[in-house]
Amino acid sequence: MSDAQLMHAEKMRSGEIAYEGKLLEARQSDWKDEFILLLLSAPIVMLSWAVFSDDPTAMEKMKLFFEYFSELPFWYQTIFVGVIASVYGLKATDLIKRK
Repeated sequence: MSDAQLMHAEKMRSGEIAYEGKLLEARQSDWKDEFILLLLSAPIVMLSWAVFSDDPTAMEKMKLFFEYFSELPFWYQTIFVGVIASVYGLKATDLIKRK
């Protein structure tokens, strides 16, 4: 196994094989992770604002939002969890099986 790794490293050094670190560098400039994080954080920020502002209409709207969100079809929840899990490199099947 170590001989194969050594040969692979030598081929990368000589330029016969492209350096695999380029893939990692490309992933670091990817914006999907930040978008998903913002998407998931938005309801938490809105809920925090509704609680700390003492605005009863804002709190009622948040309750209504989470009520409707919990009534979404299972197929949509599965797709949503799958997309988020794939962005962060998690196994979506394990998360869905637990439910």
